This record gives sequence, structure tokens and C-alpha cells, in this order.
Amino acid sequence: MFRDFLELYLRPKQSWEKLGEKNYTITQLYTKLVIFFAFIPAVSHFIGFVVFRDIYISAVKKFLEMAENDPEQPERTVAYMKALMNELMDNDITQELMIMLVTYGFELFKPLVFTIIIYFLSPAFGGIKDPAKSFTVAAFALVPSWVAGIFYVVNSPLSMFMVFLGMFYTFYLIFIGAEKVLKIPSEGSKNFQFIILVIILYLVISGVIGQIETLITYRILNV
Repeated sequence: MFRDFLELYLRPKQSWEKLGEKNYTITQLYTKLVIFFAFIPAVSHFIGFVVFRDIYISAVKKFLEMAENDPEQPERTVAYMKALMNELMDNDITQELMIMLVTYGFELFKPLVFTIIIYFLSPAFGGIKDPAKSFTVAAFALVPSWVAGIFYVVNSPLSMFMVFLGMFYTFYLIFIGAEKVLKIPSEGSKNFQFIILVIILYLVISGVIGQIETLITYRILNV
């Protein structure tokens, strides 16, 4: 699996063809791939809160100052940022560890979201309907997004840009994997239509899930 992992990000088209011939189980992928890389964004947030606390505090202060002059800013968002500011000022390691675990739990859930979307959309575009293959595409494709989570240690525009690039590459890998692993034909732009629909559905679902994660984190901050 380690060789497959390295080759995929150096030669994605050729490597997806090889991965399409492998029969990894969901359990294998979770234990050997997902649980490790999904931890990167969670621990990066924790390190940022602990080691680069002042940078986070400065960023939150700027947001709250701008929010005071923006009456259209959602009250829930302002309340969340104020709670985060209080936590950063209090330096409560217990709360930060709890937030890290919540983040980790939601990161572990991401490949399942992608898998469900891929699994049900693939046959509609002429591809195979295989849960293990769908999870293979989802798990390997998400690695760049998780690795980009390293930049969460410092809250800056660069961090958001790198996270965006990681997510963009994730969708690119799914686009390639759709043809090579899921056997979605490229004729008639079916694989292109497939990835567009995957992106739309993922953004909608992840938005809902993100709201749930934020609510849980907010409650932790107010304990």
C-alpha cells in the first residue's frame, strides 16, 4: 500500500489503473491509511492553539472588530468566535484536547461521505457500483486535503490557500479515479459530469456536517 500511495501522487493516471486492480478492503484502508492522515488537521489545530496561540488570538480579535461594524454578520458566528477567544485566553488544555478529538472524529467521517456519494453516483454515469472501490478512491484522494491540514498550525490566508489547493487536488484525483477505478467512461464527458456532481453534493453535505461540528465545538468552548 505504501508504494501505491507514493506512486499515486507522482503519477496519478498510471497509479489509479494499478489501484483499480487491487482489492483493498475498507478496514485495511482505515487502519493503514485513513486513521493516520485524518489526524493531521486535528493535531495541527491543537498545535496552533497551544504553540501559536498569539497568532490565533490576533486573528480572532480582527474578526470581532470587523464584526462590530458589520450588522449582517451572523450572531451565531460572532458568539462562536467570542467563545473561542475566551478559550484561547484561558489556555484550557482539556478543552483543546476535546476539540482536537471532535475534529479528528469528523475527519474520519469524511471518506465515508465521499464513498456514499461516489457509490450511488457511479452507476448513473456508467461506472461500477462497488463499495470497496468507491472507498479506495475516496480514501486515497483525500490524503492531499489532510496533508494540507498541516497549515492549520498558523491561522493565515496562506493556510486557507493551501487547504484550498489540497481540496482541489482531492477532486482532481477523484476525477482520474472515476475513469481508472470506477470505470466511468470519458466519452460524452461523463467523468467530467460525474466530478461536478460529486463536488456539488460534497459541498452541500459537508456544509451541514460542518454546522454540526461547529455546534459541538461551541458547546465544548462553553463548558
